[in-house]
Amino acid sequence: MGEMMVLRLVLSGHGYRIGKRGGMIVVYKANGEKREISVGNLSTIIVNARGVSLSGEAISLLLKHGIQVVFLFKDRPVGKLQPMGLRFPVALKKEQVKAQTDQRGINIARTIILNKIINQVKLLRRLCKGRSSLKSGLLSEIASHIKDMMEIYSEITSVKVESLTRSWLLSKEAEAARHYWECVSMILPEEIGFKGRKARYDSPEDPFNISLNYMYSLLASQVWFAVELSGLDPFIGYLHEDNNRRPSLVMDLMEEFRQPLVDKPLITYFTKHRAENALDENKRLTDEFKKILLKMFFEELDKQVTFMNRTMSIKGHMYLQPKRLAKYLLALAPSYMPYNVI
Repeated sequence: MGEMMVLRLVLSGHGYRIGKRGGMIVVYKANGEKREISVGNLSTIIVNARGVSLSGEAISLLLKHGIQVVFLFKDRPVGKLQPMGLRFPVALKKEQVKAQTDQRGINIARTIILNKIINQVKLLRRLCKGRSSLKSGLLSEIASHIKDMMEIYSEITSVKVESLTRSWLLSKEAEAARHYWECVSMILPEEIGFKGRKARYDSPEDPFNISLNYMYSLLASQVWFAVELSGLDPFIGYLHEDNNRRPSLVMDLMEEFRQPLVDKPLITYFTKHRAENALDENKRLTDEFKKILLKMFFEELDKQVTFMNRTMSIKGHMYLQPKRLAKYLLALAPSYMPYNVI
């Protein structure tokens, strides 16, 4: 059976039926297990399972109480149920589109990349601090990579906004990322088999890359929901290219949360655990290890941090970030500041 994690019900494996009894959501599993949960204790249901059915009454109850249901297929978010009534203000939509062709758009793209580089550098420095297990030669190599990353940062800041292009910014992001992942490969134990970053379409076989891809898919679903709550269009972004199949603004706003929410806890975990049972014979995450990753992700999401003089959970900040971006687009704020707490 899935497990309850701070107001989120996570269903994994296969064979679920979700029904309703009074004000309770009832989850039946194929093996006969049953769990009843009050809708007052739910904020989200994440369905990462096969053979799942929802009754019409359960759907109505969930939507009436503002509970979203996110569906994953092969660990990737593919859709969700959420209540009607989310408003997309016309003025905001117009400014969001207009910003793609004026300096605001390129300035947002630059800000996202600069912040990502700083987050990567902060994390590397934190991971190296007090790591007696790292040989001095490796620490020197990592320091050299960090220096190169900061030179890329300086190069980006030295170019006037009006002279920047998205393609050039993306090339600089990729250049900094190569240094970052090279450092991560030095920090992780050799037996993990991490030789460099591989996305899902690269068919990675090591548990770290596969875990990264899984947790990034969880991050995408959370950011997507935050964007939709803000009134912004998820498919109109500024750094990543617009694509009907990929929400570019969601991809943009994911960048600031990759290091604090995914990379940091995952690198820390793999430096302390062998994770021998992470993958099955088909190089897929086992259900048991998915549970570990889910717990890791949502515990991180619920941590209290202070950012922009406000102390709340990282999830709370995540939900505020698209609204802060909307204020910038509407000229209600002088700038947009990405999340930068590591």
